[in-house]
Amino acid sequence: MDLTLVEFVILALSGSCALVLTFTLISRFFNLRSETRALAKRVICRLCLHAFEDSGHTKTVHCPHCGAINEKGRSRRLG
Repeated sequence: MDLTLVEFVILALSGSCALVLTFTLISRFFNLRSETRALAKRVICRLCLHAFEDSGHTKTVHCPHCGAINEKGRSRRLG
């Protein structure tokens, strides 16, 4: 198979663009996954609105600022 210079340049450009697109998608996927994990550990106190992280496995957490008991996760409870 004989390649002309124009065909070689087009092949090289399309290959490099495909690599950049692939690495960009992989990077975005890992970034989104790490942000999701960080948000899962974040707790906002319902009394004083202090934001803190807790990596424990308990369902309720004590706020380090005011000492109030907070539930982890998204609660539909008002107040």
